[in-house]
Amino acid sequence: MKYLNVKLLRRVYLIFCILLGILAPMYCWYLRPGFNPMEKPLSDFGIQEPTWLLWNSTLVFLAIGIFLNAYTALRYYFKQRRYRYSLKVLILVSSFSLFFTATIPMDYELFHKIPAFLFFFSYNLFVFLFGLFRSLKYLRTGVFSMFIGLSMLCSLLLLLPFKSYGVFEIVYFALILVWNIYFLYNRIKEEGNKSDQNGFLKFFQ
Repeated sequence: MKYLNVKLLRRVYLIFCILLGILAPMYCWYLRPGFNPMEKPLSDFGIQEPTWLLWNSTLVFLAIGIFLNAYTALRYYFKQRRYRYSLKVLILVSSFSLFFTATIPMDYELFHKIPAFLFFFSYNLFVFLFGLFRSLKYLRTGVFSMFIGLSMLCSLLLLLPFKSYGVFEIVYFALILVWNIYFLYNRIKEEGNKSDQNGFLKFFQ
């Protein structure tokens, strides 16, 4: 029973993070209608009124959420530890990097840019390698993850036509949400199909 309660809380938290990741940026943009991602990065939300608290808090919640979802996915999809170790290191680096990106404002220049770069690089590599290792046994989910990883890499091209990296961040952020929604949904569905219970509640077992 205790294990099921922890599992339920984790899934509720992950669903909350996904909703927050979708709604918080939209609300920040609503609060600052003059914001232009072609001229300013999303981190600008983190240093301006009235969005700084919401934006930075959202990133902290997401740093925890992407770690929980990835760590659970690793335990669920990879039974062999040889694949887990490198992926665990990458998800730890990316989660801590996102946390420090949220807690160190853009005003601090290099101290903000270093964890931001580490996050983009390490999470991109995590998603691609997750797919590569997964495709050795299950091609469909593996190819999907590799496709998202390559799309993240290709989104760097969006840095060329704009003076800010805001558009790149929006696309990258959207790809993060797509990956997390896909694997969370798949895991819940597969575990639900193994349950003897019917209806919506089986997704929380």
